[in-house]
Amino acid sequence: MSKANWQQLLYLAHTDKAEAFSRFAEFYLASSGQRYWSDSHQLSIYLDDYHLKLDQQLARCCAGSEMITELYVPLPALEQFMAACAADFRQHNVDLIYGTVRFIRQDTESALAWARQDYACVIFNLHIDHQSAAIARAASYFRRLIDIAIDFQGSYFLTYHPFATKQQVLACYPQFAEFLKQKRQYDPALRFQSNWYRHYSEMFSEELQ
Repeated sequence: MSKANWQQLLYLAHTDKAEAFSRFAEFYLASSGQRYWSDSHQLSIYLDDYHLKLDQQLARCCAGSEMITELYVPLPALEQFMAACAADFRQHNVDLIYGTVRFIRQDTESALAWARQDYACVIFNLHIDHQSAAIARAASYFRRLIDIAIDFQGSYFLTYHPFATKQQVLACYPQFAEFLKQKRQYDPALRFQSNWYRHYSEMFSEELQ
């Protein structure tokens, strides 16, 4: 698809979701049977600063962008999970722009394994206005999505946003406090750290004392 096609799709995703889905589905259904080299497929078009143009077209009161979250559920639960998310989005007027579903294999090696078993991986991109109240609402959106995933014995990806509660972190990553302790054992001077690490160190400060 051309840059112009993608920009039009993104515009429709913000203004006419049914039409955006129809065009996107029609394009990909027409490509059925085609094969792509993995390397070249990953070099597809990315529209830098696409939302600046959208903000002008939509004449919104403030800048906006899409925020990403990634959730995991066992394969048999995927249909029910998606139905629960759809119901939540409709009830709370969540502005879903784009999403993907892929399948991931169990990770048996990582200390904070993202896939405790074979999972369906669901990615949602939600439109969020750059205002304090809108960001606060976004936090509630993402927390509810994590709760839905937990209800279906699922999990979520740790690094896309800091909105998960401590209870949610422990439900999905019960080894998290031990991970932080091990990090301090192997890096006692804390040479390697980030905003992400400092956020969770504060959240688990009692366990680290």
